[in-house]
Amino acid sequence: MKNTALKILMKLEECGELSLADISKLIPRKFGDHRDFYVFASLVAIGYVDDEKLPDPNSQSTKEKKEALLAREYFACHDAEEVASFENWSWRKAGGGYLKDQPFMLTGEGSLFLSEYRSKRFERVFSLGTGILVGIIVAVVGAYVRAELGNL
Repeated sequence: MKNTALKILMKLEECGELSLADISKLIPRKFGDHRDFYVFASLVAIGYVDDEKLPDPNSQSTKEKKEALLAREYFACHDAEEVASFENWSWRKAGGGYLKDQPFMLTGEGSLFLSEYRSKRFERVFSLGTGILVGIIVAVVGAYVRAELGNL
């Protein structure tokens, strides 16, 4: 499977919960910086993946998370223990534990997406198989009819 987002979602569904360090192992390193984490940040921003952090009470919506900032945060924290910094930003783990151990889990919306993805895939394969079967039947019947008409 080449799609990183699907790989992350399916692994979260399989395990129930993964740490940031575990998720970072699923992300291919193309650039070696925060740009590698944009796919994962996007999954969090659109609500397919959730973390243990409570939403900011001053925020209008929990979906206001900027993907660019999340990507930088996840890149900086994926192997950090208590404090992480990247560019002009820094993060500190509140209440014990390590930043790299921050848990993430699949949301209901993410689970519904995977369910829909699987059903669409089955429908495509079924349609393709049906089309091939109909083509074979038409070819066989056509050959039979031509043979019968040729014998007259």
